[in-house]
Amino acid sequence: MIHKQKIFKILFLCTSLNFLQILPGCSMEPQYIIFKTGERDQLQERAIKYCYGDFKVLEEEEIGPYTRAHLECKE
Repeated sequence: MIHKQKIFKILFLCTSLNFLQILPGCSMEPQYIIFKTGERDQLQERAIKYCYGDFKVLEEEEIGPYTRAHLECKE
């Protein structure tokens, strides 16, 4: 009986952790990344990693030698 309880606790913990990993990806708020101004390859590389693929740049804002790009991640 104790063995079944341990298995249930481990299963519940794993399920909860998986849910917490998915939850931040469901945000409807536009996200942003910062990259060195003029380095479009850096923008694309970071946006692909951040959005896990397809993205759209909504707005860019220069902050000194860096640029903040507001992104919309697409699924």
